[in-house]
Amino acid sequence: MKAVGISYNYQYAHSTYLSTWFERYLFQVLQRYLNAREGERVLEIGCNRGALVRRLQGLGVDAYGVDINAEAIADRVTNNLSVMDATHLEFPDNSFDKVYSLHTIEHIPDLQKALAEMERILKPQGRLVLTYPIEPSFMRGFWCLYHAVVVYKNPLVAREIHIHSIHPKKLRGLIHALGLRLKHVTSPLFGSFYPQYLTVFEKV
Repeated sequence: MKAVGISYNYQYAHSTYLSTWFERYLFQVLQRYLNAREGERVLEIGCNRGALVRRLQGLGVDAYGVDINAEAIADRVTNNLSVMDATHLEFPDNSFDKVYSLHTIEHIPDLQKALAEMERILKPQGRLVLTYPIEPSFMRGFWCLYHAVVVYKNPLVAREIHIHSIHPKKLRGLIHALGLRLKHVTSPLFGSFYPQYLTVFEKV
């Protein structure tokens, strides 16, 4: 499974163009829980072309974004974006006031390493916001069938794109097992095109 996941990161990553409506909606949901403020240093992991980073920058936030997809970064819509692997974040410890990652963690082969990196670069009392699809193990990949068929012409690729089935309880268990200094705050459900979880942690 790890080999399949690594294959996803490079073979199945693609640049997504968000509609203006969806981009605005997603940003409103994000800000409700992230509450990024002017002057704060904020990082998006899995930023794609940087649409949400640009919106944060428009509020005076010192926002940055990283993505493993070089094509998406080359097609950037703002500055402060870099090609980077979530499991090897090239930032010093305690670098960011807030970190967020929207629909990325279900794709990362070494999820434990990615979570540890997020905790490492987050300042004490910093906030981490994660979103991910509601997909029980038996239906893992269901919500990316569209991309599997339309983009990759193969519905079976869906389970290679979503390589983790994640639930807030599972996420909290991983955090605890890794000994990370992240306190769970909330995990509300929200919907857009499909049901999702949004989980908030704070670094203690």
